[in-house]
Amino acid sequence: MKFKTIALPLVLIVLLAVATPVSSKDAVVESLWATLPLTIDGAAQDWDDATPITDKNSNAQYALKNDGKNLYVIMVFRDALSQSTLAMTGMKIYVSADGKKSKDSGILFQQKPMTADELIASLEAKGEVLSEDRKSEIRKQTGYKAFLEEPIVSKKGAAAAGTEAKPEPAMFRSVQQGKLAIYEFKIPLSRIGQPGSVQPGAALKIGFEWGGVTKEIMKNIMADRAASGASARQSAGSSDSGFSDSGGEGGGGGPDFSYSRDPRYKKHAFWIDAKLAAQ
Repeated sequence: MKFKTIALPLVLIVLLAVATPVSSKDAVVESLWATLPLTIDGAAQDWDDATPITDKNSNAQYALKNDGKNLYVIMVFRDALSQSTLAMTGMKIYVSADGKKSKDSGILFQQKPMTADELIASLEAKGEVLSEDRKSEIRKQTGYKAFLEEPIVSKKGAAAAGTEAKPEPAMFRSVQQGKLAIYEFKIPLSRIGQPGSVQPGAALKIGFEWGGVTKEIMKNIMADRAASGASARQSAGSSDSGFSDSGGEGGGGGPDFSYSRDPRYKKHAFWIDAKLAAQ
């Protein structure tokens, strides 16, 4: 299956590849003012005035910008393992306006392969009206890599969201530049706290989370193990002796949690205190 990436043209990234990073520990991260809305394309042409900050545990580098409507985040990953982990789980970004680490609301940004019909269904679910000509154009391509954003809300927030107007869309794009993976995010300020409550100059608590074992990953792990077990039993043949050298799935005497030690499934998370720029 051929895939077409839904993205804009790439621009060579220079700043984040060569700049000397600073640590964000115990410091307030100052957002820079964006005089014009940023183009979300995963490139760095809008970030030449930013100094990247490094999370020491994951080695991810990031910087912040904002205007009167949106918070912008750029993140750069050099480590190939971190890149593959992020590709599997996507990035969760939580933003709180009350100064506390809260996961009551946030956004899951995830890139997924989709068939043409799946992409059409996804676009229509977001409220886009597609003409038959547009659908036919989409179906000309076998598959797509779609950039999706899914709101994360608590049960209390979900109940309240049912009576609210549809929120402004968030957005992200990612590109690969040599050994670097660059992610660029846009989060409308209207999606932080109560609508209209967050303005330029406000203080925020921002959390980033990726990796770990999701339900989808666990489902795939179990399916792979079931297939491997069936293949092994078929190769070994049957025995009438009543003896078995297997104590269960994984060959031991109980559940196999070896995946928890697999570095591909390591969970990463960090929080920062940030201050939006005022015009």
